[in-house]
Amino acid sequence: MVFLAANLCTEPVSAVLGSAASPHIWLYICDKSSRVSVMCQRNNWAPDSQDQLKSKGMGTKIAVNEYTKLEGHKQGVYALSWLESERCLLSAGGDGAVVKWDLAGIQPQVPVTGKLHAQLPEPVFCMMQGGDGVIWAGTQGGLVFKLEVGASPRMMKLGTSSVFFISRWMDGRIAVGLGSGELVFLDDAFEVVSRLKLGERSLRCCIGSEGLIGGSDGVVWRLDALGEVLSVRTANQPSVFCLAKMDDDSFVSGGRDAQLWWHRDGAEETVKAHLYTIHALMLEPSEGRWLASGGMDKSIKIWDAQNTTLLKVVDRSKFPNFGHTHSVNALAWLGEVDGLDVSRVGRRLLASAGDDKIIRVWAVSV
Repeated sequence: MVFLAANLCTEPVSAVLGSAASPHIWLYICDKSSRVSVMCQRNNWAPDSQDQLKSKGMGTKIAVNEYTKLEGHKQGVYALSWLESERCLLSAGGDGAVVKWDLAGIQPQVPVTGKLHAQLPEPVFCMMQGGDGVIWAGTQGGLVFKLEVGASPRMMKLGTSSVFFISRWMDGRIAVGLGSGELVFLDDAFEVVSRLKLGERSLRCCIGSEGLIGGSDGVVWRLDALGEVLSVRTANQPSVFCLAKMDDDSFVSGGRDAQLWWHRDGAEETVKAHLYTIHALMLEPSEGRWLASGGMDKSIKIWDAQNTTLLKVVDRSKFPNFGHTHSVNALAWLGEVDGLDVSRVGRRLLASAGDDKIIRVWAVSV
């Protein structure tokens, strides 16, 4: 099939889905009625006393309540990113759609719309926000896209294995991790700078600013700015799927063994965190006191980032009409949003997404 190719634009667009094997990007411009809809839920900030975790050893009590749902993706959602400068949430997943959700001025019970930013020809596994509104996206089939508003999307094929992460490296380059175990460095001009065979298996996650990379070799590498390996630390077995940097020099990894590995001062502490694989970790950025984890067991857990204690479990048993029904794949803490009362210390919004196609937004407060 042949479709009309179009530049990215700021108006609502709707995709004409072509073959997943197509090497091209196709966009079809349509009217505002094709916007992706969002259904807002009740705004209930009151703590649920039966949901407070009062077990021995727990830290500060927190309350988690449902806030809103963002619906429109046709397949599972694999990536979320909060765009602070635009006050919007970016999502992407198995349907190849990259969607922007404008949350500026969000109010409970008030409809919000999502805007299709780009329709890519295959599942999107990862994204990164670049400068000047640029979005980088990596796909299942080894493609990297550079999406610029007002310009035709640019595409580069780095191999046949999946792209699992795109991260800004400490020296300004873009680090791309492949399922082949290869680490590729790109520049902002969309040129390959260098390639490094780092692992025997997939490279799955990265904190580029720290030179940390985790993968299916069951280790976490620390590299310098030039890409030279400084250290290799044993981590989740058999595979590391996600990483989070703490405020100090420590970091946390999650993966196939369903454990959180807290890496501090050259030592590791493990915590049995989920029933199945941990797919996502996200440290609350403004104060750094809460660490959120999400996994294949359909749950989200919030931890005290300082002492590894569990503060809250968020799952279908506690939120029967709102909790995830399938694996949780991605998390994102949202910045301050117009219309949200943040005068109370410790009140934040957390977005979660997974195989059930729905992005859920949670209100977290002390």
